[in-house]
Amino acid sequence: MRVSVIFHWLFVAVAFGVLVFTYLSFRQTEGQIAVTAMKSNYTQLSRYVPDNRSLAERRQSERMTLIKEYCRENDQRNITFPPLRRFVVNERHKLLYCQVFKTGSTTTLTILHNLEYNKHRSTVGMRKTFDRQPIKRLKNYTKEEVRLRFEKYTKLLIVRDPLERLVSAWKDKFVVAPARFGFWKSYQSMLETIPLNTSRPQESMKNSENVTIHQVPFLAFIKAVGTNRTEWQDLHWELISNLCTPCQIDYDFIAHTETLAEDFPLFFKKAGIVGMDRLLPKTRTREGNRLFWDFYKDVPMEDLHKIKLKFKADYDMFGYSFDDDITEMLNH
Repeated sequence: MRVSVIFHWLFVAVAFGVLVFTYLSFRQTEGQIAVTAMKSNYTQLSRYVPDNRSLAERRQSERMTLIKEYCRENDQRNITFPPLRRFVVNERHKLLYCQVFKTGSTTTLTILHNLEYNKHRSTVGMRKTFDRQPIKRLKNYTKEEVRLRFEKYTKLLIVRDPLERLVSAWKDKFVVAPARFGFWKSYQSMLETIPLNTSRPQESMKNSENVTIHQVPFLAFIKAVGTNRTEWQDLHWELISNLCTPCQIDYDFIAHTETLAEDFPLFFKKAGIVGMDRLLPKTRTREGNRLFWDFYKDVPMEDLHKIKLKFKADYDMFGYSFDDDITEMLNH
């Protein structure tokens, strides 16, 4: 009887031991799974880096990356280096700006001039002081001084959507500028691009030889720009990629005319310019959006595609889209 009791309790003890061992093994496995899961979650969290940069900073990073990728994939060695007179120098803040017409260059010159002379002048006021406080150009420096400025100074380039820039160039040089008659005369041959039966523009003038000079209509202008005829080229509508050669010059900051008011505060920050926020450009309604359809509605798609091909480098290098431009026009 006593033996059977002993075996009974021995069996109970063994069974209890097995249960305890199984329970502890399960808890250990469960714990390992939990630890593994925690490690996995920690690894995932450690890999996630929140992007706390501003929209302007993200844009800037994307623009710089796009240019580097374009230059790596496209041979630009045959592009002529820009003339030194194209570069504006700001000595006070060690800035170098490649001036491109119809990208907000007048606004930018005013800002740089005020930064240089610690003033807060309007554009008109700035121009009145050119004799005693001129805009400094790189052409007036020695070779060694030029080299040092390209190497050490913060280099700025401002670009613009090609189709918007062409509208701005035509309006300024053929419609509203006081010197528009000179442009009519210089580019009168652009009228060859439109048929003789096309209605001529209403506005015209007589030159000193009593010859009638007609305004160049937008359609003739676009057709002419889409060709490669030398006599129809001009700095106001030349490719920006040719004017400032970003594949040869390592620019530190790329601004877009369309986002100039957002870009300039970041440019000031990167260039170490403080306490000068009063000089920053104001946000303005983009004129180009409203004018797209009105100016391009009578331009044949064939001519627009010629513009696309001619300005391909600017579209690809600076992140603009011809297809988006066309969609935007049609929506207006």
